[in-house]
Amino acid sequence: MTKKVVAVLLLICLCFPVFCLDMKDAKPYSDSEFPKWTLDLRRGEIIFFGSLPLTYAMTSLVSSKIVQRDLTFWQTLAISAGISSAVALLDYILGLTSGK
Repeated sequence: MTKKVVAVLLLICLCFPVFCLDMKDAKPYSDSEFPKWTLDLRRGEIIFFGSLPLTYAMTSLVSSKIVQRDLTFWQTLAISAGISSAVALLDYILGLTSGK
């Protein structure tokens, strides 16, 4: 019985966009709609989470092959999060100096 209920709910959730109304009056965001700091924060968030898988793989590879030390999952994640934060901060600083 529960499998049938879950299947029906899943079918309803997957078909929900079909029944949504089309928004013909929707307008794109204007340039002055959001403050600059929110756009910078969003860019930093995208760069941080975008570089996290790459830095995690790099940290794992470097720690196991070059340093010859096995780190735990949390240690590897903490190191890669620090590197990703540095990448996002570097992008922010370069954006300030380039005058965007």
